[in-house]
Amino acid sequence: MQIIQCDVRYEPEHKERTRQRIVRNAARKLRAEGLNRPGVASVMKASGLTVGGFYKHFRSKDELLADAIAQAFSDSEKLYSSLPSVPREDKWKEFVRLYLSPEHCDHPDIGCPVAALAPEIARAKLTVRKRVSGVIKEHRWVEFMPGASAAERERNFFIILSAMAGALSIARVLTEPADKERVLASVRNHLLHSF
Repeated sequence: MQIIQCDVRYEPEHKERTRQRIVRNAARKLRAEGLNRPGVASVMKASGLTVGGFYKHFRSKDELLADAIAQAFSDSEKLYSSLPSVPREDKWKEFVRLYLSPEHCDHPDIGCPVAALAPEIARAKLTVRKRVSGVIKEHRWVEFMPGASAAERERNFFIILSAMAGALSIARVLTEPADKERVLASVRNHLLHSF
């Protein structure tokens, strides 16, 4: 009997696509469950893979955390970039309305990672925090913020983002839908009329 040996090879892009699938699933799970809750096994299972394959793609869980948080920012950037066509000077208003909406409040798994994870990221290892800090500083929404100069737009971005993330975090703690909406509407209206 002759044994035929077949060497199955994946195309070169397969490893990168698999890695991206793991990162996307981790980004969603982290926003839904927090930084410490989903383990490597849970993320790999959600990606349709076994735990044994993790180290073929990542050196450590911290590397996955940093990549997943960066992916979460990219995901939210894409969501906000899909805003309706409005004049450039009004884009920030649509950003505020979408961010402080009941839909965003009810779906942290697909929303902004700042509102979902900021306190936990602040306690993460320095390498993770540095990566996230870099992503926040490079955020493209700064250019659409109100202000006469780049420095003023950056200042307003941090004021607006901080207020929105705080409001969203508080609203997510509340159990009554009317209370949630009151918090979101209060901050939304304040921001829209303050700049």
